[in-house]
Amino acid sequence: MRPEDRYDSLIQFYAARYGLDWQRIKRQIQAESNFDPKAVSPAGARGLAQWMPASWREWDDHDGIPALDDPHNPEEAIEAMCRYMAFLYSRFGEIPDPDERWKFAVASYNAGRGNINRCLSLAREACGQPASYAAWEAAGRPPGQWQTWEYTSQFLHRVTGKHAQETIAYVRRIMG
Repeated sequence: MRPEDRYDSLIQFYAARYGLDWQRIKRQIQAESNFDPKAVSPAGARGLAQWMPASWREWDDHDGIPALDDPHNPEEAIEAMCRYMAFLYSRFGEIPDPDERWKFAVASYNAGRGNINRCLSLAREACGQPASYAAWEAAGRPPGQWQTWEYTSQFLHRVTGKHAQETIAYVRRIMG
């Protein structure tokens, strides 16, 4: 068995449990750790899904799910990643196209949801819409080109600076 196929059954199981495309989760794990459950990044991210210690603790016991013990445990890391990706996907209801919404969720996994929300605000404003989500919703949720990753990602450098290109490349890699 090839090393990159070693976790397919776990990825398929947990992706199905959370309604996700298992191939995208697999590409994400490849991008994060190249399938090395012992991986530790220079920033301190750990395991297959490259969980930062603070994020792992924050996500621990989220929504009544049993506690997570070890980000280096492949099954725990894969389940937590799938659960977290489903959570992120659910937070971008203003993006109507499912593939576009997935891009925003993937970008959030890489750059942080707060950064992607700020990027969306800048893009909405550039399209003549209210920057605030609440104000946009109160205006009747008018659609716009800011609801595409290609358009909104142009504003990412204003939020994350030099890291913007890393996130844009990450999304491209995961989406295939």
